[in-house]
Amino acid sequence: MATDGLSLYATITELQTLVGARIDKVQQPDKDILLLHVHGNACGRVKLLLNIHAENGRMQLTERSFENPSQAPAFCMLLRKHLVGCRILELYQMGLDRIAVFSLLGKNELYDEVSLRLVVELMGRHGNVFLLNEEGRILDCMRHFGISEDATRICLPNVLYRNPPVLDRLHPFYATLEELTHACGNRRPKDWMLSSLHGISKLCAAQIVSEDAALSQVPKLCQETFLMLSMGVFSPSVIKGQGVLPFAPQNAEYLSFPSMSEAQEAFYAMRDRDAILRKRRTSLRTVIEHARVRVERQLEQCVSKIEDEDHLETYRLYGELLSIHASSLRHVTTEAVVLNYYADPPENIVIPLAPEYSVSENAKRYFKRYQKGKSAKQHAQLRQEALKQEYEYLSALLLHIELCSSTEELNELKEELVAGGYLKEQVSKQQKSAAHLSTPILYQAPDGTKIRVGKNNRQNEQLLKSAHTNHIWLHAKDVPASHVILETEQPSRELLALAAEIAAYHSKAGKSAQVAVDYTRRRDVKKPSGAKPGFVHYFNQHTIYITPHEERISPYRVE
Repeated sequence: MATDGLSLYATITELQTLVGARIDKVQQPDKDILLLHVHGNACGRVKLLLNIHAENGRMQLTERSFENPSQAPAFCMLLRKHLVGCRILELYQMGLDRIAVFSLLGKNELYDEVSLRLVVELMGRHGNVFLLNEEGRILDCMRHFGISEDATRICLPNVLYRNPPVLDRLHPFYATLEELTHACGNRRPKDWMLSSLHGISKLCAAQIVSEDAALSQVPKLCQETFLMLSMGVFSPSVIKGQGVLPFAPQNAEYLSFPSMSEAQEAFYAMRDRDAILRKRRTSLRTVIEHARVRVERQLEQCVSKIEDEDHLETYRLYGELLSIHASSLRHVTTEAVVLNYYADPPENIVIPLAPEYSVSENAKRYFKRYQKGKSAKQHAQLRQEALKQEYEYLSALLLHIELCSSTEELNELKEELVAGGYLKEQVSKQQKSAAHLSTPILYQAPDGTKIRVGKNNRQNEQLLKSAHTNHIWLHAKDVPASHVILETEQPSRELLALAAEIAAYHSKAGKSAQVAVDYTRRRDVKKPSGAKPGFVHYFNQHTIYITPHEERISPYRVE
């Protein structure tokens, strides 16, 4: 749930300590997130998070560190140019809308003082951040919306900033008891508050008064709550799985926090992480799926060339028959009718000719087509095996994306795609150093034996290098899957079954009723020279069939 007007009012009230502080640094870790490093006498050194995500939008102080892209976005570079060194003169809210405004004083290239405004709109999927000059013109904004996009206003550089449309509703802080009573009527509190009051979300309307309160008392109870909020008396609360409120909920269990920033940090930290992971997974998945489509097309072309045997034999036949009958076909131009001795019984066939060439030259051209097609077929046969391996490799990467549970592991996949030529983007030094922090999944059997599972090809290859030669290596048969190492030389039947079930679960067939899992000694697993990451050959294997169940293996997972 994104923040509502009441929650933003409470947050801005708490953030008044930022007034008079200076902006030292600007970061944009994600397309929806801005991070302002601010320092001042009243607030000290703090980080202000501005998030315009449709579901997680809010404004708060944070102590978290974010991973930044290798190259800062253009909007971030513009903010750094104009905001670094600026002093915050004022921070206020437009009415009770989800719009926060920073009035700033900075200096331009000539060291003349200039006034700027940073407008943060937390309007769900229409959320945006604007940097305005003294005239109110947009220097730039986080999201651009033009006329052709059915927008209610134009959000582009050098356009005068316009406030979003305002609905004709009551301001809860200034509404009289009579106005609240009239708006209430005989409707449920949630219904009339959503339709009649500014700054009220569904969660807020459902929790502002108790469900068993008498209908006649609802306007008065609401007015009391609004009065406390307008006086700056807040009780920041988190309802698990639902959202953050500036007051104590009446109809749900909740956790209390000293400030709105701490409450929002507790509620949104994991949601931010999941949102960033989803975006990065989607981005990498798109790259891999496009590569798979390309490989599929190339495979189809190879199959077409391999299966074109009859066509090639026709070229050879035409060349031989024209060579045999060349002396009797001196006056033909566009086609030749000759007797085909290879047919049983022999019969006449028509051979197309290029009129600009002689019969002998036409025969040589057919032989040349035959040889060219034959060479293409042989090349296609060799290419087909390489393409099949590449397709299996890309399919395995799709599985690895789902297994990744952190940005470090996704960075490893991204680095692998860059190294493989599937991505042109360079991985930053920060991402490369972070990539070595990820570790395989660890399971521990009841007898203490460790079972390790690779979540990507780097981890798979690392497992192979570090495993003892007599440890057991497992892999789901004929499907993309993780490499699994069972760290024992003499596994019991029960231990082998557990490791096989883990290997089956961490495969593309993880939800199938029965999965074949191959296992062998680590010494019998070899990586061919020049093969794709994670691709191996194995020998002396045995196969076990098993049905994977997450609830059976999850108690043994350590990390």
